Amino acid sequence: MAAIATTTITTAAPTPKSSNNQTLTILNYALSLEHLEAEFYKQGLAKFNESDFTNGGFNATVRGRFSDIGDQENTHVMALTSVIESMNGTAVPICNYTFPMDNVTQFLAVAQALENTGVSAYLGAASNLTGDLLTGAASITAVEARHASYLNELWGQYGAPYAFDTPLGPREVITIASNFISSCPHNITIKPFNQLTATLPAAGSNSSMVTTSFMGTGSNSTNSTYCQFLYGSSVSVSPRSECSLPMNATGYVYVLITKNKTPLTLEKDSSILAGPALLFNTITSQSNGTQTNGTQTS
Repeated sequence: MAAIATTTITTAAPTPKSSNNQTLTILNYALSLEHLEAEFYKQGLAKFNESDFTNGGFNATVRGRFSDIGDQENTHVMALTSVIESMNGTAVPICNYTFPMDNVTQFLAVAQALENTGVSAYLGAASNLTGDLLTGAASITAVEARHASYLNELWGQYGAPYAFDTPLGPREVITIASNFISSCPHNITIKPFNQLTATLPAAGSNSSMVTTSFMGTGSNSTNSTYCQFLYGSSVSVSPRSECSLPMNATGYVYVLITKNKTPLTLEKDSSILAGPALLFNTITSQSNGTQTNGTQTS
């Protein structure tokens, strides 16, 4: 197997063809996400200089940290590409993306969403890898988690809000990523779920109800569909008519709409009607962030 922790490739015993093909599919899935992240930082750093960060209320060192993160995402791209080619595979090319970044605050909010989703994506794919590939993927996951923790702290949130992180399946991850993909030179074979818009209750409100909307089957039904909240290792289910944010969801939380109340698992996603949308439940505010209630990436 080939290791993906660095761009230096270590080869071990070959795998059977069918297993090799499956592994290449997983690695290209990871590469697609790394392409997206790397291009996001490239575009954002080209647009915003250090003054833009300080004028936005952030410390002057923050842009340098983002430059480091962008370099690490590029390293991930090179490492995954090298591994795929070493296995006689074809690495997927970069897509065309549209990122909302009208200002630095928006740029940082999207970065937080991408990095937290990246951790969940690698966790969800880990069970399909073995040996050196699993070790390499775990190494990348750890770095993505460091990125996510730093960005969470920038918003005055807990860097690591839960003892365990949340794995997501490929369709769930692509549903979030497809918000930013405008076109691709290759066919993305993973079909996203319907996009979900989810809104936290207003800051200072006594309500815990999350407002949701989507297009498609079940969109107008609130009594026979359900909100499922995924956070840490927990799953909380409530009727969509209530859609109550769990009290112990103290950081990121993925929201999905399902057609039954059976808790979702990584292996079973057939009940999903829409989502996930990614919310951030803010605990405190700091002077370097203006997020008072949370952000949402559907």
